[in-house]
Amino acid sequence: MIGTDEVPAVFFDGDKLLLCYEVAPIAGGGLAILEFDDVLDFRVDPMNVDELSESPYPVSAWNITEICGSEKAARWAAMDARYWSLSFTDMTLTVLFDTVRLAGRSREKCLPHTALKHFIGSSLAA
Repeated sequence: MIGTDEVPAVFFDGDKLLLCYEVAPIAGGGLAILEFDDVLDFRVDPMNVDELSESPYPVSAWNITEICGSEKAARWAAMDARYWSLSFTDMTLTVLFDTVRLAGRSREKCLPHTALKHFIGSSLAA
């Protein structure tokens, strides 16, 4: 479950997408970093949680929803691409990708953009 206070941080290099977001206190709090590989499409939509009912597919507020049966994913069926919607307080992200993994998790209180900068810096140093 996604937290409601902090804006997520994103890094996208044209193939790989890193997303750092606040984890809801009920799910343990802190931050999580997801690493999406072979990203085919990535969009930031200003649709906030109050507008989710207008979405063309069912999505949940402050949550990650896998979108099944969409035309966008069907176009990439040979690749077994997955299509996710990630809903935050003031925006919704959609990602069409091949694989995803939990790249990092911290219970420390930190801003997502600060944590993502540190993660990227640590990855480059390794």
